[in-house]
Amino acid sequence: MPSKVPDGHRRGWIVPIGGAENKENDRRILERFVRVSGAGEADIVVIPTASRVHETGARYEQVFSDIGAARVTVMDFDTRRDCQEEGRLKRIEEASGIFFTGGNQLRLTTLLGGTPVAKLIRLRNAGWRHRRRHQRGRQHPLRAHDRLGR
Repeated sequence: MPSKVPDGHRRGWIVPIGGAENKENDRRILERFVRVSGAGEADIVVIPTASRVHETGARYEQVFSDIGAARVTVMDFDTRRDCQEEGRLKRIEEASGIFFTGGNQLRLTTLLGGTPVAKLIRLRNAGWRHRRRHQRGRQHPLRAHDRLGR
C-alpha cells in the first residue's frame, strides 16, 4: 500500500523504464528522468543493488552527470543492515531523484523490503519531504522519483 500523500502535496514521479534502455545513443528516457528530478539541479541517488554487474552504478553515475545532473551518488546495499545506516538515510532524504537499476528485483526487495530505506523512499514518493530552498530563495515541493523495472 502506498504512503498517504499529505494535504496540499502531490505524489512524486515513478518512471518505470525496464532494464534495457539505451544509455549510449538514445538517452531520451534518462534525460527525462533528470528533467523531472530537477534538471540542472538534479540530485540523484542510483541504487544498483538489483544488478550483479559491478560497473552498473558507475556507468549510470557517468551517464547522469553527462546529461547534466548536479550531483549523482551510487548507493549499493549488500545487507539489510546497510538499510539502517544514518548516512544513507540522510543522502536519500537529500536526493531529488532515486534511480533503481535493472537486474534481479527479487534481490532488491529481499534486501530493502520493510527496512528504513524502503520506508523513506515510499514517504519521499508521497511528498513527505515538504520543502527545499532553491538558490534564489524560492521554495518548491521536493518529489522522490523511483525507477522500477526488470
